[in-house]
Amino acid sequence: MSAVQQLTVARCISYQLEVSASLCEQIAKMRRKLQRMSKERLLFLDETAVRLSEAPTSTLVLPGEQPYVLAEDTTSYAKRFDMIACINGKQTFAPTIYSPKERSAAGVKGINTEMLLDYIYSTLGQETAALDNPPLTLVLDKACIHSEEAILQAFRERGGHVCELMKMPTQAAKRLSPLDNSLFHDWKEAIRRRCPLTLSSIEQVMADEWNNIPSAKIQAHYRHCGLMRGCDVYFDCPAPATHKH
Repeated sequence: MSAVQQLTVARCISYQLEVSASLCEQIAKMRRKLQRMSKERLLFLDETAVRLSEAPTSTLVLPGEQPYVLAEDTTSYAKRFDMIACINGKQTFAPTIYSPKERSAAGVKGINTEMLLDYIYSTLGQETAALDNPPLTLVLDKACIHSEEAILQAFRERGGHVCELMKMPTQAAKRLSPLDNSLFHDWKEAIRRRCPLTLSSIEQVMADEWNNIPSAKIQAHYRHCGLMRGCDVYFDCPAPATHKH
């Protein structure tokens, strides 16, 4: 087991004190299937957000000087910008970002199914079709906005390259998805390095840092989630002795 995989195990244990043997079996079963797929044909999609109050988590301060926060708005009510993003094992696809004003105009507090479908129709469907490498498999969590029938229909109307949709077991995203708490974490760290964020710059910064994620980092996160052929599908089980894998 690599050092990064060991870190993944530690994180799994820290965020969830007890994981059932049944959940581990569900994760292992899905991993086996994903490992057999070409990673260029294996897509992950998820939603995330950045607030205007994002700031570096640490800074250097000269002796005698007061620390300060590099943020335009430091309140808990700072404006939130939502993003839908997708990757395969080699690249990021262009994201779509919704401002508070756009959410307000749509009458929603976050991302809804209509917004997700619009992302597929306007951007993602064309990009995945341009890969000319079908069939593609899209992996999602079980969020209520992820309507399987509607999503597959949208992809069919945009080239039909995404032919299968798989949903991760409940509470499994932190262990199966390269996006959840891994690639998104790296992306937010890159954003914080460009603070302070402003209303006029935040969307461009979010898009730029997402599009600049290198292929090697994406591949590393696929590997860290145990998606590569030959990886032990139980490597991150927090209780192997109890579960008797």
